Amino acid sequence: MSAWDEASIADWGERLFYQQVQSRPSRKSASGLLIAVTRFSRRASDSTRANRVRQIAALTAKKVPEVMVKISGNGKGMNKVRAHFEYISRNGKVELENENGELIKGSNALRDLCNEWKSGLYGIPEDGTKRESFNIVLSMPPGTDRAAVTHAAREFAQSEFAANHQFVFATHDDERHPHLHLCVKALGIDSTRLNPRKTDLQRWREGFAEQLRAHGIEANATPRFARGINRPAKRQQDIHRTKREGSRDRTILSPSTRALGLLRASLKAYEGLAHELARSTESRDRGLAVEVVKFLSEMPGIDVHTAKSRNAQKHEQQQQRLQKEQAVRSKQIRSPQEPDLER
Repeated sequence: MSAWDEASIADWGERLFYQQVQSRPSRKSASGLLIAVTRFSRRASDSTRANRVRQIAALTAKKVPEVMVKISGNGKGMNKVRAHFEYISRNGKVELENENGELIKGSNALRDLCNEWKSGLYGIPEDGTKRESFNIVLSMPPGTDRAAVTHAAREFAQSEFAANHQFVFATHDDERHPHLHLCVKALGIDSTRLNPRKTDLQRWREGFAEQLRAHGIEANATPRFARGINRPAKRQQDIHRTKREGSRDRTILSPSTRALGLLRASLKAYEGLAHELARSTESRDRGLAVEVVKFLSEMPGIDVHTAKSRNAQKHEQQQQRLQKEQAVRSKQIRSPQEPDLER
């Protein structure tokens, strides 16, 4: 293929599968000093970028499992951090592992870990209002090799956090889906605080999926809109409340105007990617184009050309109500009260 074709495949695919890295403000250290954030990387060749897009497009078309990485909570004060350590370690019965690969098991070792986080380096106050740690859950669907998930999560945590943040993680085998609980100390060695955003979570998902693939597990980490998911996710507190009450949640959340815009952009990117793949002289690219088109036809997203956002639906309902009221008033004016014939 020509360099132009490779660049086009890469451009359409990156619009679809990778969120643009946004500029971030300077970080503030514990002493209040601003530290400039420099984010740069050497641009890969068009061929390398296109091959990565081909890999992700093939995984997406095959509908391989998507990784789950979420922040389940945070610890404000050492009392909350300690409670989370006790929970993920089952009070010392489940083995923890830290950023140095050291294993922590038993009540004595757990107490030493808490003392280290509380008093070591910058330390953590017993009670506080700042987020001193982030509780992160990494999981895969039932049936995924548990050992591979643990190895992949370990290497992801090492790559993402070990250079600047303390962390511990525990693998839980008490549920059908293999998952780990990762607790990361917010205050880093360079005295700046971890402050994750949505783009960071997506990058974490991509890093975890990449490590899983390195261990022979097919995994993907595409954005929601690349899978046709346009409705907002339900809040965790609402899900837990429904479980507690034993009721069935029938709430259907409507897509926002922004969500519909992102879905339209995703559909356009799919069409552009399929078109460029179909033009290729390589048979594997033309075959991938067919798979992409098939996936697009089966995508569960709503018809964005006829769908209405929540604001548009609300506006339309108001207009319909006003029209009904005007019709009633007009009818009353045209039909005056009949005279009393018995008088």
